[in-house]
Amino acid sequence: MKRFSTFLLLSTAFSIPTIAQNYKQDFEKLSNSGDTTKQRVLLAKWEKAKPNDAELYIAYFNYYVSKSKTEVVTINHTANGSNVLKAGKNGDPAGYTSEVGYKKDPLNKGFKYINTGISKFPSRLDMRFGKIYMLGENYNYTYLTKELVSAINYGHTISNKWKWADNKPLDKPEQFMLNAVQEYVAQIYNVGKSQADNIKLISETVLKYYPKHVESLSDLGLAYTLKEDLDNALKTFLKANAIAPKDYIVLNNIANIYAKKGDDANAIKYYEQTLKVGDAEAKELASAEIKRINAKKPVPKATMPKPATAKTSTQKTASSKPTTTKTVAKTKAATDKSNASKSTAAKNTKKPTSKTPSKH
Repeated sequence: MKRFSTFLLLSTAFSIPTIAQNYKQDFEKLSNSGDTTKQRVLLAKWEKAKPNDAELYIAYFNYYVSKSKTEVVTINHTANGSNVLKAGKNGDPAGYTSEVGYKKDPLNKGFKYINTGISKFPSRLDMRFGKIYMLGENYNYTYLTKELVSAINYGHTISNKWKWADNKPLDKPEQFMLNAVQEYVAQIYNVGKSQADNIKLISETVLKYYPKHVESLSDLGLAYTLKEDLDNALKTFLKANAIAPKDYIVLNNIANIYAKKGDDANAIKYYEQTLKVGDAEAKELASAEIKRINAKKPVPKATMPKPATAKTSTQKTASSKPTTTKTVAKTKAATDKSNASKSTAAKNTKKPTSKTPSKH
């Protein structure tokens, strides 16, 4: 099930003259009340008065995302079929689970508005991430990748001088952008082998501008691993290791590839290095893998690197989440980020297994 939590896409953290915010603030209030009829009337009035307002396009996007949302609730009974309700999965309250989906036509109208907004205000990263998030929610990973690559390329042309809500500049925009990319790569990695080419394209695009970006080198190695191209995977991980010799995510992945290639001696060598520099979880995993190799058990999956944190006290509301009103959820990548460091080979969770992500 998709967890559906709400937050304001249109940030109110900045001090803006009230007169410039009337339409936006009124729309937020109507969104909170759920009155879609009044929302539509306000949007038409807003468009007539300020047709070139960037926040107008975001509001339209939010409106149609909300209109497109569907939710199916399922009652959960105990396994023996009794009437006693059991707890829902993934943190749902006892008694039910819910599945969120989106109707095609209203959502496509939303995409039309956000596309126009992006074309008019190409440096507004919140618009881009809002679109990318919704593509992910609809499992359209090909276009998610295309949009993410487009954002990376465009960011280079403007030296990553990205803006967020109300055209306010992001704090540390380059780091913010790279961290967000890492989150989205983690999201599509969870889908499986079918996403290897998408991960490869995203990683190679980042590396075109940042050839020593260890996280993207690690992602590229993972893409090769998914494609079962172990030679290129090992070559890429070793390149990352030369840049960051104490990165235990990279060390773990090198060991993993050597294990897959049947080179037990080198696998153990790199797991032993992980034992020296990893955190408690990494050390526990490395120790288990050494025992597994000695026992000749199957090799687990590779390790997914964890995005570094880019938020600062002056940029509390800026994140890689879509910039939407309370009708749109947080990005799956953002909500799952904390889980990336908790999954191991013994825990088949949504994040890649054998994981002890590092902080770069």
